[in-house]
Amino acid sequence: MRFDSAARFAAVALMWGSSYFWIKIVFGGLNSAQFSFFRILVGAVAMLGILALGRERLPRGAGVWARLVLIAFLANALPVLLVELVDDAVGADADMVSVFNASVPLCVVVLLCLAARRADRVPARVAAGLVVGFAGVLVLYAPWGAEWLSAGAAVNAAAAIAYAWSMLLMEKLMGAEEGGRAMTPLVLATTQAVIGVGWAGINMPNGGFDSTPHFSASIIGALLVLGVLNTGLVYMCFAWLIREEGAAKASGVLYAVPVVLTLGMVLLEDHVLGAREILGMAVIVAGLILTRLPQRTAPAGRTRSADRATPAAKSPAAVR
Repeated sequence: MRFDSAARFAAVALMWGSSYFWIKIVFGGLNSAQFSFFRILVGAVAMLGILALGRERLPRGAGVWARLVLIAFLANALPVLLVELVDDAVGADADMVSVFNASVPLCVVVLLCLAARRADRVPARVAAGLVVGFAGVLVLYAPWGAEWLSAGAAVNAAAAIAYAWSMLLMEKLMGAEEGGRAMTPLVLATTQAVIGVGWAGINMPNGGFDSTPHFSASIIGALLVLGVLNTGLVYMCFAWLIREEGAAKASGVLYAVPVVLTLGMVLLEDHVLGAREILGMAVIVAGLILTRLPQRTAPAGRTRSADRATPAAKSPAAVR
């Protein structure tokens, strides 16, 4: 794995895994709707500034914007809407929710397999690593007593599938060209933040005006971290991973998030690790290593006739 890819993977895992601690600070002065709006607003302003400094521009085609809006809807608006429509979803078991959040990589693989002639885009080792990583998540959270046949479970399953679908759309969009140029991760992240302001603004009447927001230095600092980094720059790194590695492999970073969160609880909240948690994290790490081991490349001296004789060598799985 190249250093730049490893750095982006680490940045996403560390920031998304530590979000819980920053959000706890923000909730000291803002409610959920206010937090969502101000976080995405901060991220959008920051990304627009970075976009201007980089002398890049927002997309112009209506068709491209329609796909960007769909991505934002699937990844951000739909999960919130489902929770609001289903009362039981709010009180869903936390461990069950964490497992569904971690199921997104497997949902990506399933959706790819359901798509015609796209299953070969997931190398066998990557798929195996994602299965191992998910097994580690199950061991870590041990959600055996959760109500899996409930409205809350259905909502979280639908949200996981929607998020996986949004990742596949991101991969496809960054591979398409508009005016002779493919969309960059910076442009994608910026547009998602800008559209997100609209989604969050629509949701503001749902509790956003129930109380007066309180801004302290710590709350402002946490908002800046969550907005500029998590919503903006780190999301751009995630999009970069998707463009370089494909949605299936890049989605594996979601397995690292609970590991970072658990270790953060040990460091910041005096959480005592149990044997099951240690085993679960070890299995997750083993799965991540399996997904991110370098692919074997074809020998440099392979001839064109040899390539024709070995169809598997020409598949995306063999050359990625």
